[in-house]
Amino acid sequence: MWTLNRYVAVIVFAALTMVVGLQVLDRLVLHQSFIWSEEVARFLFFWVVLLGAAMSVHTRRHFVLDITKRRGRGPRGVAGLILDLIPHVCVCVFSAFLLWQGIDYVRAGFLRTATNSDLNMGVVYAAIPAFAALSVLYSGRNMLTDYRTFREGRRVDVPVLPAE
Repeated sequence: MWTLNRYVAVIVFAALTMVVGLQVLDRLVLHQSFIWSEEVARFLFFWVVLLGAAMSVHTRRHFVLDITKRRGRGPRGVAGLILDLIPHVCVCVFSAFLLWQGIDYVRAGFLRTATNSDLNMGVVYAAIPAFAALSVLYSGRNMLTDYRTFREGRRVDVPVLPAE
């Protein structure tokens, strides 16, 4: 699933780059613009952002407030495990809620089309439940990995950002 997420994100980003490049070329060189390009670029950007956010959950680079000032990770007992699991539980619960709401949003979107590009908005809105489902899977995997490494007494490999 992780590999597919990365490839789709790269393809969508490449499409976004091409559409924006076409926009620039049309406006600055040809002095005209495709009416659909701004709208399609916005929709592609929406997909890229949400796929990238799911990838950050997978790599444990999502937004977390570290209020315990624990610089290193390692076997610290049950309290340390619980503190490590709290962000994953929060992401998982929020993502499950977003998945539930996002599916309804996609259903409503299938009844609408975009103004300039005639794209079905259900396809655009599908980025929300896609992000949510991936985030639930990735945070669940992270929780399971943290628990297994705790049980084995090993270190949890969490990327530590440099202190500012």
